[in-house]
Formats: sequence, C-alpha cells, structure tokens
Amino acid sequence: MKNEEKAQLEAQHRKEMESLREEVVRLTSLLEQALRSKPEKAKFTTKPEPMLVNPQNLGASAVSQQAMYS
Repeated sequence: MKNEEKAQLEAQHRKEMESLREEVVRLTSLLEQALRSKPEKAKFTTKPEPMLVNPQNLGASAVSQQAMYS
C-alpha cells in the first residue's frame, strides 16, 4: 500500500514539475518578446524616481516565511 501511495505522489510531483518547467519556458518566451519589441530609445528617457522604503518592512518575519512555504 505504501509503495502505491509513494508512486502516486512521485507521479504527481513529476507532473507538477513538468508543468512548472513549461510555465517557465512560456514566461521566458514572453519576456524575451517584450524585451525585443521595446525600442532602444525608450531606455530611461526620464530620471527614475527614488523609492521610499519603510525600514520596518525590510525583513520578513519567520511566520510569514513559514506561511509562504507551507
């Protein structure tokens, strides 16, 4: 019984990994298309505005990190 469950979990994991690979390929292709379609003159015609950062928000708490990975 445990071998069947393990095989099912491994098969599901392989499917999810393949799906992620396909999504990365698709998104990479879209990004490359977007970068190619931008004219060279559009590079920083205006000075970028500085970002305002709240020092209290610089680090993620352990709780929020655990929530992200569960």
